[in-house]
Amino acid sequence: MATAKVTGTSKKEVKKEVKKELHPILSNPYLPGIIMFAIALIIGVITYHDYGISWDEPAQRGPGVLSFDYIFHGSQELFNKKNDNHGAGFELVLVMLEKMFRLTDTRDIYLMRHIVSHVFFLCSIFAGYVLIYRLYKSQFLASVGFFMLAFMPRIYAHSFYNTKDIPFLCMFLFVFLVCHIAFDKNKTWLFFVLGLLCGYATSIRIMGVMLGVIILFFMIIDTINNKDKVKKSLVQMLVFIAGFILLLYLPWPFLWRSPIHNFVDSFQKLSHYSAWKGGLLFDGKILYSDKPLPLIYFPTWFMITIPELWLLAGFGGIVFLAIDFFKKPATFLQNNPERNNLLYLYCFFVPAFAVLFLHSVIYDDWRHLYFIYPSFVMIGLYVINKFMQGKYKKIVQGACILQMVIISFSMFQYFPFSEVYFNNLVSHEEEHLRKTYDMEYWGCSFKQGLDHILEVDTSKDIHICCEYTTMLNNNIMLLRPEDRTRFHFSMFDTADYYMSNFRLHPDDYPGTNIEYQIEEAGSTIFRIYKLKTSPNARLR
Repeated sequence: MATAKVTGTSKKEVKKEVKKELHPILSNPYLPGIIMFAIALIIGVITYHDYGISWDEPAQRGPGVLSFDYIFHGSQELFNKKNDNHGAGFELVLVMLEKMFRLTDTRDIYLMRHIVSHVFFLCSIFAGYVLIYRLYKSQFLASVGFFMLAFMPRIYAHSFYNTKDIPFLCMFLFVFLVCHIAFDKNKTWLFFVLGLLCGYATSIRIMGVMLGVIILFFMIIDTINNKDKVKKSLVQMLVFIAGFILLLYLPWPFLWRSPIHNFVDSFQKLSHYSAWKGGLLFDGKILYSDKPLPLIYFPTWFMITIPELWLLAGFGGIVFLAIDFFKKPATFLQNNPERNNLLYLYCFFVPAFAVLFLHSVIYDDWRHLYFIYPSFVMIGLYVINKFMQGKYKKIVQGACILQMVIISFSMFQYFPFSEVYFNNLVSHEEEHLRKTYDMEYWGCSFKQGLDHILEVDTSKDIHICCEYTTMLNNNIMLLRPEDRTRFHFSMFDTADYYMSNFRLHPDDYPGTNIEYQIEEAGSTIFRIYKLKTSPNARLR
């Protein structure tokens, strides 16, 4: 059978047709964000099982379980638990997924929690990409913003197992995006959605009420500036408040019995939360959370745990925004893209100052204030965009790319312990960080320790000694059922192994028979000492 030859002209026509068909896809301004989201999602799906169970996870799950039992089984235990009025917004969703998929084994439950939490985090980062592109119309800047938000090393690790601080951070990104769209489009239904998001953020952590305050302030300003549209503005404020109340109360059953009293009580208790009275290692000294922390506690942690260029951009953005605001304050109060920067400054500074003035307790680095990081990123992008408009464009782009490469390499080195990342503003000399600051304080590394022992010791019963049994028991829950029963907590004299993540014990232990250890940033963050030779332990 004869085959028709394809002429040169027909090849060109085919290429044109292909380009024409692909043009809507390739010209999509959100394509880089979609690609980055897909890559991050694939990495997360491949690696989520490598993250251990943190110290707080079972406690974080608690309000969700109690709320679920109250809603579906009428249990009153939710109201009997003392000193813990934490919102259940995100935890209730996780528990409902747990019940929907009929997960009963602890390994399945916590692995599900890890991947769902991480996917929620990535979705919020994509929302951040969309917001940045809408503000600056730059795929490069939006891509840099995506990277700054998604791959901040400490926050990235927490996105798997911190179901309190990270979901709250995520809600700020969702609120920022919808806030920008709502004021831009001026559609009433968008303000209802905005109210829902602000209410849901507050149901996760009560500090979310600050979002409702600033957005209502903007709406009042717009009402004053547009007196011919007062009726529409008032309707929008009412639907915003309705949405806020709806998703504040619906996922937070603790408030149902006494909506006003329980909300006020929760606000007061959580503003001065002091249920945990533990120790902290800061600047080489042991401090205690029930006593006032040094004023430099949060600023120090902030300065030494954020990549250097992002720090420079963020503080540079604060300076430039302050200058621009004083030059034309009226512009920043009108309904335009510039006003978004006031929102970011507000969401960065108000919580930090509130912690100081309300004497709220923060501990475990600055994780309670992680939610201000998106605002800091948005402020940093303001100044990066400014420099990209002039002759320094190539230099700025090159610096951003170099910083992203360095962070990527660091996260690869730290994996899966990027929660102990420190930048180069603090010394990485041998064991300096371990003896100066809290490092792997939540005990996720116990997972790797247990995995190692399972690999080298075939004993039916393995006896472990450690200072904090919470971290051991948590990560035993992540093992397969047949391996779980092999581990037993024992006193030092009868144990086979001693485990430590050096929490509040920055110095070495007396033992020299080191079986296994994990080192990051020049410091040991986890170690196993072999206390006696097991007949079933393989010699290395």
